[in-house]
Amino acid sequence: MCVFKKENLKEAKKANALVGAGIATIILSILLPIIIPPPPENLIPIFTWAQPWAQLSISAVGLILVIVALGFTMEEFQKSMAKPRIKVAFNEKGEQQATLIYKDGNLTGGLPSLWLINKGNAVARYFQIDLIIPENIGKQSKYISIVRDDGNYIISYTNDGKYTLFVNKPYLDPNIIFSATIDNNKCMRINEDSFEIKYQIYGDWAETQEGKLRVNINKL
Repeated sequence: MCVFKKENLKEAKKANALVGAGIATIILSILLPIIIPPPPENLIPIFTWAQPWAQLSISAVGLILVIVALGFTMEEFQKSMAKPRIKVAFNEKGEQQATLIYKDGNLTGGLPSLWLINKGNAVARYFQIDLIIPENIGKQSKYISIVRDDGNYIISYTNDGKYTLFVNKPYLDPNIIFSATIDNNKCMRINEDSFEIKYQIYGDWAETQEGKLRVNINKL
């Protein structure tokens, strides 16, 4: 049974090589006294004194190699375990770019709703998404709980088991209403032709998943 993903196969081979080297070293330390012929009689006292220490040293090196290899193998095994990989997008195709179009200073259409796409190898039911809105284009909203931190507006959304995000089954969540925190007038006045909305996703896996949405500004 293969417990490593394809991209982890190279690391797995390294770990197997280390384990093999450690085991071979220990076996060699045991067999050396049997394979090597006895020393001359005048060297027997020295050989008798040095043999246990040499054998112990070789065994210690082998044991260290085995421990290091096993630790490395366990780390790679944990990385390769099944987990969701959630992507936030503007449509079910996974596109992470959208455009705000202004004609004669007036906005012709708002931003689309957000889709959640699980590109991992396990379903997700409990997770938190933090959307980070730059302060220069954001605003407070009475409809959404917003936290200000380090020059940004942060919107937190939590799925506490209301639905299951299946693998490769895009889901449009109506509860993620982030456009209310985008100040369209500020977007019109800024000199940039685009801005980014970063997001961070937390779940019962061992890492924080991150990504970003890009919003282009088209002034006609």
